[in-house]
Amino acid sequence: MIVPNDILFSNVREYIKAGKEVMVTAKGNSMLPFIRTGDVVTLCKAHRLRTGMVVLVEPSDGVYILHRIVKLNEQDMVLYGDGNLGTKEVVPYTSVVAVVKSVHRGGKQIFYGSWNWKLRNFFWPRNKFLRKYSLKIYRKTQKKS
Repeated sequence: MIVPNDILFSNVREYIKAGKEVMVTAKGNSMLPFIRTGDVVTLCKAHRLRTGMVVLVEPSDGVYILHRIVKLNEQDMVLYGDGNLGTKEVVPYTSVVAVVKSVHRGGKQIFYGSWNWKLRNFFWPRNKFLRKYSLKIYRKTQKKS
């Protein structure tokens, strides 16, 4: 069953506000290679935001983005998709809907704060040049497998 984003995420928002966890299937390439289309992410309420966290935000009505926090400022934060080469989002803290607690893929689960999560965050290049070529290599290896 396919549910339109506006209906899905309005329900997600309500469940998160109520303190519940929500699992949604990821779609898109902006968080490659960490989150792939078909991965299931567990979302929960944000208690304290930190760089390296992946957050679900609604920067404008009906638009939802799942990206990593790369910088926290006084009034807003900077987000960057792991699979993006140039687009960064600057969003206010009020746009945060939830944080990603874990990512499920192929029977395995990667939890925020685990060594696996930290290593993926640490080794994925922040430099645009390195990121561009890392993504090319990643995509080529995925096509072969």
